[in-house]
Amino acid sequence: MRTGDRGSRWAPGTAVAALLLLAPAVAAAFTVRSEVDARKVGVQDQVQLTITVEGSGAPDEVPLPALKNLEVVGGPFQSTQVSIVNGRMSQSRSFTYVLQPRAVGSAEVGAVQAGEQAAPAIPIEVVAGGVRPPEPRRPDPFGMDPFGDPFEEMLGRRRGRAAAPKLLVQAIASRTKLRVGEPLVLTYALDTQTSVADLQFKEAPQYAGFWVEDLERPQASPSGEAVTVEGESYRRFPVMRKLLFPTKAGTLTIPAATFRIGLARQSFFDAGGVVERATKGLTVTVEPLPEAPGFSGAVGRFRATASLDRDTVPLGEAVTLRFRVEGTGNLKWIDRGPEVALGGARVFPPQAKSDLKTTTEGVTGSRTWEFVVVPETSGTVEVPALTFSYFDPGAGRIVTTETAPLALRVEGGTVAAGLPAPVPKAGTRATGTLPLRSDLDAHGAGALPGRTVALLAGLALLLHAGIWGTSRLRGASRRRGDRTASSRSVRAALRDLEHAAGEAASKEQAAILVEKALHEAFGEVPDDDDSERARAVRALLDDARFVRYAPQLGEYGDKVKDLAARAGEAVRRWA
Repeated sequence: MRTGDRGSRWAPGTAVAALLLLAPAVAAAFTVRSEVDARKVGVQDQVQLTITVEGSGAPDEVPLPALKNLEVVGGPFQSTQVSIVNGRMSQSRSFTYVLQPRAVGSAEVGAVQAGEQAAPAIPIEVVAGGVRPPEPRRPDPFGMDPFGDPFEEMLGRRRGRAAAPKLLVQAIASRTKLRVGEPLVLTYALDTQTSVADLQFKEAPQYAGFWVEDLERPQASPSGEAVTVEGESYRRFPVMRKLLFPTKAGTLTIPAATFRIGLARQSFFDAGGVVERATKGLTVTVEPLPEAPGFSGAVGRFRATASLDRDTVPLGEAVTLRFRVEGTGNLKWIDRGPEVALGGARVFPPQAKSDLKTTTEGVTGSRTWEFVVVPETSGTVEVPALTFSYFDPGAGRIVTTETAPLALRVEGGTVAAGLPAPVPKAGTRATGTLPLRSDLDAHGAGALPGRTVALLAGLALLLHAGIWGTSRLRGASRRRGDRTASSRSVRAALRDLEHAAGEAASKEQAAILVEKALHEAFGEVPDDDDSERARAVRALLDDARFVRYAPQLGEYGDKVKDLAARAGEAVRRWA
């Protein structure tokens, strides 16, 4: 078996791959092909599978197809080819595997799927023993030509090869003086006077002191650009681009990068070959950013906005506060949302969402933090202006932008599903059970007479007072040393937690069951109780309320199961 360094050596069946390299790149799509170097092999032989994608929009990875009666013993070896033939450029990427038959009989390489493109399955016949002849010596593009010259013995001398073709590789920075966090575009280009069959890094460079983002392959003219370097004429082809953000001030170096360039065959007696070319290192001067209170290092042009998903909410329901930063710059560095504290409402930690794209101007798009806000009192909850500071390179200064203040009107006295709206105590956290939004909606379709509402509200308040009194007595009993719940309460709590972790429960139902189980097992945990048990139970209740009121931004199954499991551990340990 012969395998190359990262798939770079020629192997049987390479003629097909070479023909693919010579074909013009498709401008608006890519193609995928799979090839094996033999359709009939012995069980002792090995088979080489090569998957090639070519054209614009080709994926960086291609899944290994299903294998029948075959197993992978080598690879994948990856190779990226840039082919320049007759002044036109095409690019492709190959993935090479070495396969070993398992038994005599039929074998198959399954269909290859890459995005919407596919290559058909390949059947292979496996016979006893080994049937493949020893491999003849083939030209090695990464070494000396092993063939020699067929005219050497007849003419008694070696034929001289044509002069080495002139090739250069360049590293071109879009700027060499910038601020910390500003982007520069680094373009690698090939200047050539001949046809090229392959180009790749000999060793990927490391960019110390930079945050690096890959850019899409440059869309250059297929015939390249005419340039003159030291009096010589070349065709220049940009082959790779990267976006670099300096992370510290000072003088930074973009290191030299060495490429291995495969030369296309020029004649029947020319085996091609490989040359190495290196770029020159570049020096970049990076200035520090000014310091200012509240400035987190954002660099670019941004706009911040804040919004509520609704302006009016019944007491007991949750709303979503969204803080959004959009623009172009080092958006990926903005990893924290603002601190939000509202009087009269509970604010849960945010969930962050991003819609980002890397361009030559920087990372563009938006980042959004979504806070779940649960009002704890009737009236108006004020959301103050939220500030965001960033450094504007065009203006050369730090800019602070503010969102508009928001007002949330909380309507009190709403009765849902026979449950009272909680009446939080001043200076303490609300611990009563709040009605679900679905419960409120289910009872909001028909309006009740005012007298009926007043009667129900009075009964509900009496019920709430009774529950509160019972909880206080239970808490007092626990504080006197009675810290063990009845075995019936513990069993009931554990049953509720099992149901909470069930697949059929919604996140709201599961959160209610967790809260119910914790109250059954522990009663009310006083805020002034700083024991490990009390802190653990309060944390579990906080997590349960977050799950209950969080907007449905994704799947909560794993979080619910984890919450129920942690609650079960607490019940078994302390109740």
